[in-house]
Amino acid sequence: MPGKGSCVCGEWTYEYEGEPATVAVCHCIPCRKTAGSTGSFNLMIPAGNFKKLTGDDFHYTRKADSGNDVHYRNCAKCATIMFATTDGLAGMHVVKGGTVDSFEEDAKHKPMVEIFRKNAPAWCAPCAGAQQKEAS
Repeated sequence: MPGKGSCVCGEWTYEYEGEPATVAVCHCIPCRKTAGSTGSFNLMIPAGNFKKLTGDDFHYTRKADSGNDVHYRNCAKCATIMFATTDGLAGMHVVKGGTVDSFEEDAKHKPMVEIFRKNAPAWCAPCAGAQQKEAS
């Protein structure tokens, strides 16, 4: 059964097949600014397993610390970040975990890695069982 997701307003929808290649929490400054102090929760879905179903896009691109471009796909109506792509993770969609519609589906994806841990607030405990990286 495919995983399904949507934005806040419900107009931008997607589905994906299979399990994520990895699940990552990112504490980089842009993720903290868009997802909150504890960073973003991301499902790494191979591009071939991801299908956008409905909605219009707003595109935004920024430079990562690595120098690679990070390309965001947001809902054009409510601005929810749906996924990002980067040359550093070619062929992978970095799907924002909070957009998954099923709480059961979302809950089964435990973080495997935490990146940019150096930017996490002191009160934010490391994710149990996840590999910890100070940068990317």
